[in-house]
Parts: sequence; structure tokens; C-alpha cells
Amino acid sequence: MTTRPTPAAHEREAGRVGRIGPPRRAQRARRLRPLRRIAAVVAGLGMAGSILLTGCSADGTDRTAGARASCAPTPGVTPDEVRFGALYPDTGSGSPLSRAFRAGIDARLGVVNGTGGIQGRQVRYDWRDDESTSDGALRGARLLVDRDQVFAIVGTSGIATEAVSYLAERGVPTIGQDLTASGDNAFGYSNVLGGQLGNSVFGVFARAHGATRAVLLRTEQIPASGQIDERIAHSLRAGSVEVVDTVDWTPTGFDLNAVAARVRAANADMITGVVPPQALADVATAARQAGATIKVVMVPIGYDPGLLDRRPQGLAGSFFLVDFVPFEAGTPAHERYLDGMSRYAPQIERREQTTGLVGWMTADLFLRGLVEAGPCPTRAGYIAALRKVADYDADGLLPRPVDLAVKSAPTACVSVVRVSPAADAFQVQMPMALCGEALS
Repeated sequence: MTTRPTPAAHEREAGRVGRIGPPRRAQRARRLRPLRRIAAVVAGLGMAGSILLTGCSADGTDRTAGARASCAPTPGVTPDEVRFGALYPDTGSGSPLSRAFRAGIDARLGVVNGTGGIQGRQVRYDWRDDESTSDGALRGARLLVDRDQVFAIVGTSGIATEAVSYLAERGVPTIGQDLTASGDNAFGYSNVLGGQLGNSVFGVFARAHGATRAVLLRTEQIPASGQIDERIAHSLRAGSVEVVDTVDWTPTGFDLNAVAARVRAANADMITGVVPPQALADVATAARQAGATIKVVMVPIGYDPGLLDRRPQGLAGSFFLVDFVPFEAGTPAHERYLDGMSRYAPQIERREQTTGLVGWMTADLFLRGLVEAGPCPTRAGYIAALRKVADYDADGLLPRPVDLAVKSAPTACVSVVRVSPAADAFQVQMPMALCGEALS
């Protein structure tokens, strides 16, 4: 029998929101139930409107509860609970980001469960480690679906192709950040990096900022770096920006001066690629010192407010493309996220983390599907209902609403932020949303 992975002690209760409470708490709850019933009766007098909202009739019958009890058997669904599977890298190269991702899920579930859940059901999850590998993702997906009998899978954007195909064959709803699977079962709120050929948004941005010749950096240290760079290259070419060189970056033994000479020799005026942001900054700085005229340093992934804590001067003036409304906008949606993190994920010292917000939005997209699926959700019904949503905006956290009915890389929009001259802040560029189309 396979042993379930054990989370750290300080995360155990938060990770399985409300699944098992301490014995003393349960005993105390049983003692308080009669008092709570009395209080509920008193509060209910004169509040007929709330009766309509909760689905209770005048004779005290909970019609919603009755409907839930009569639902057809569905994996992961009981009259009082819906349980999904969280699949993310708890070990391996992607593990440094997993803690905040899971905390974002915990916070979003904490908020919804604290207000009664969805259709009267509490929403909880089991989790598996995808080990930052394709084999690990497939193994974790199978355990969650076949052994744990979860209703759906919620995961990071790095779910491997094999796992996505398996989930599609089983008809399991699969929710991620930018999933590009062809099956009807997969949903994501971002398609900036999705699709086989990518999106025009990178080329639109580069050309608008005067770039004409670009050098791309890639690295084996980041999974799918080369694959994403290919999509960026296609986007740049579609925007009439020539890709003049591709450089393999490594954390050790990287000859910065030699690369700077290559950038200058290629007469490049733009540097981009899926590598650590500091790597782009270092190459751009060295290239300028070597005499190259660099107009644009574009960072396609890596935005995070904590990145500027040490004021890395080399990043000053760099542009970051973000597939959500950045924290600096300070919208009411951000306030709800930050409040949720404070209440339900206190183990995270810094709430303003991109990965935490990704976990929050991914869970939110799953919850939206439950709302649309009605009081008796089935996997097929959930998929059909969520596919009809044409205006999903993650409660205001996306630059533009997403049409979930479009499966093959719909219009993708990003927010653009620029690092201040002092490298101590991200500055939101206007207009807020920059959009592009799927390339073919």
C-alpha cells in the first residue's frame, strides 16, 4: 500500500481544510450545538428573506440538503463534502514554489468554507507530490483519481502531458493556470504561454517598445524553458522582431563577457527568455558595457514583489509581463486575497507572492465550476457547465475576462510592470491590459 505524503506539521491542518479537527474541539462543538440551535431559532424570527436564500421552507425543511442527499453517486461528492485532488511539486526542482501555491489554495477554500461552502458542501482536498517530473505527475494523478477517488484535479501549470492525457481519458475535470490540453476536461485562466505556437502578445509588446533584433536565453534549470522560448520566438517573429541568437544559460561556468560579445556582434537591441530574471539583467548589463544598445529587457516569467527586496540594480528598467493584475494595483480583489491569506494561511510570512496568488486563482476557478454545476455535480456536468462561462475574471484579478468556451488558446492578456530606476518597486504601465491572439 502506498503511503500518503505527510506535510509539515505547521501545514497539516491548513492543507486539509476542516477535514479532521482536534478531539477537544469536536467535543466542545457537540456541547455547544444545543445553544447554537436555540440561537439560530431566535435569530431566524422575523427573517423570512434569509429562509428563501438558504433554501429552507417555512416548516423547517432544508430543500437544498434534501436535493444533495438524493444526488447520484459521484467520486469525491457526498451530501456534505466535495473533495478534489491537489497535484503539485512538493519535491524536485519546482518544490521551492509549492508552499505558497498550496497556501493560496488553503486560503481560498478557507474563505468559501467559512461562508457555508458551495451548495451547502464543504470543499476539501487530498494532495500528491508530482516530484517535478512527468512520471511523478502521472503517478500522483492516478493515485488521486483511482485510490483517493477525488472529484477533480487542481494543479500547477507544470502538469505533465502524460498526466493530462490520463485525466482526459478518465473525464476528470482538470484545473490549472495555463493548461493547454486538447481535452474538454481541462481549464485554465491564462493562455499567455499556452498553445503549440504561443500567442502574439510578446511580439506586440516588443515591437511597441522599439525592439527589432532579440537574443533569447534558455536554461535546463527551468522545466520547459526551451519549449516556452520557442513560443516566444514565434511571437516575436510575428511582431516583426528578428531572433538573432539563442544562448544557453547555466548557474555555474557561464561566460558573461563572451555572451555580451555575442549580443553586440548580433546587433541585438532586446534580451528576453525563460531564465531567472537576474540572469537577464546580468547579460543586459554586460552587453551594454560591451557597447550594445539594449532597448528592451523583457522578463516573461518571474514577477514577484519580493524580487526587489535587495534592490538589484541590474533589473532597473526591465519589463515584466504578468498574466494577472499585479499587486501594485491594490484592487479590492487583492485586498480579499490578502485578508484570506492572513486568516487561513498564516504560515506564509509574505502574502504578496505570485505563486500564492496562482494557488488562490486556480482554486477559485475550480469553485466557479462547482457553482455552475448545481446541487448535484457530476464530472461531466461540471465540465459542461464551466465550459459555458464566457466571462471568468477570477473575482477581478485577471486583466480581462476569459471565455472558457474557447478551448484552443483564446485571446491572452497581460499586465505590464516596469522596474523603477532605483530597482525598489514595480511600476504598473498603462494601459493596464495588453492582449494578443493565438498564433497559427
